[in-house]
Amino acid sequence: MKAYWRVVCCAFFIFAGFGISTLHAQVKAPEPSVLHMQQTRTTSQGSQKGFPTYLAMYHVLDGAQSTAEMLALTGTLSLKNYDPTFSEVLVQIYYWQGTCPTHDINLTQSPSGIWTSILKNPSLSENTIDVNLNFPNPVPMTGCVGLYFGGGPVIQGKATMSVNLDLTYRQIKANSNSNAVIDPGGGEYCFGQDAGCQNATVIDGEAFAVPTPLTTSGHLLELYGNISDSAFDGTSNFGPIPTGKSWGAGNDFYLLPGGCGIFEENLNSQGVPNPAPLSTLHGWLPPDALHLASVPLVDRIAPGETGKVQLQSQVENIFSVPVKVNAGDCLLTIFARTGNGATDNETQVLGLMAP
Repeated sequence: MKAYWRVVCCAFFIFAGFGISTLHAQVKAPEPSVLHMQQTRTTSQGSQKGFPTYLAMYHVLDGAQSTAEMLALTGTLSLKNYDPTFSEVLVQIYYWQGTCPTHDINLTQSPSGIWTSILKNPSLSENTIDVNLNFPNPVPMTGCVGLYFGGGPVIQGKATMSVNLDLTYRQIKANSNSNAVIDPGGGEYCFGQDAGCQNATVIDGEAFAVPTPLTTSGHLLELYGNISDSAFDGTSNFGPIPTGKSWGAGNDFYLLPGGCGIFEENLNSQGVPNPAPLSTLHGWLPPDALHLASVPLVDRIAPGETGKVQLQSQVENIFSVPVKVNAGDCLLTIFARTGNGATDNETQVLGLMAP
């Protein structure tokens, strides 16, 4: 999925892929190496319009001519607000094949994405999350790597975004990693307000179901990525902060054999789903739908506290028995919300599929 910035808090993201390297029993695998990626930028709204983006290029091995694979990705991401206003940052890692560009800031030279994450902050604070992914089936890459990131305050304020990541990789022979990446249908949907994100709803109990038709057959090995659900900042630019005892979000992933059916018919003219009651969406699921993963997130609001918080989770769901996928099947992501107030719900979850 191509990544781009939308007006009013709509950022979303990309894809990645894993592979298995087969070595003769007598041949020792190359020793892993570590690429350290550290970047920090401060942005503000007012002097800058929209979300500024940045690209840091890294060359390892023989650049784009080399084949390699990512074994692990660890480190931290942080977003520090200097004002009590809503901000977010998108972080992605790409690689290029054939030729390593000098600076492909517009991503026009067909790079491949191998990881992505979103981080949000609705308050005067610093929000830091850990990244800790270890890939049992390594992710294909080359020696030409780019760290692409951008964001900041959505409407007003000042924020610093920091990336500190270690990418562990090793060199492999060409074409020894045959796995591919699929996008199970991520995106960004607003609840409790009538605008923003890819689509929005003010009706409690409504949800969104994002269908992704699959064009190739294979075996689904893993779902991995990031989920970021957040309240807004309580200003007149957004809907109200959640109140009561709790608010939460549901993030569910399904495989629908044979096609997307009524879920594809429910898309609007922009290709994004219309809201519908969660009970209706569940009723549309066919009897043979396979529930791949569920990631519920809950904020329990303590007495005297507010619901002005972000809920985030790393996703790393490895299937011990790979899931058979046929061309024409459908991957479905359902976004749901409990409680009241306004929230920005986003999933950046990727799928790894083997032949």
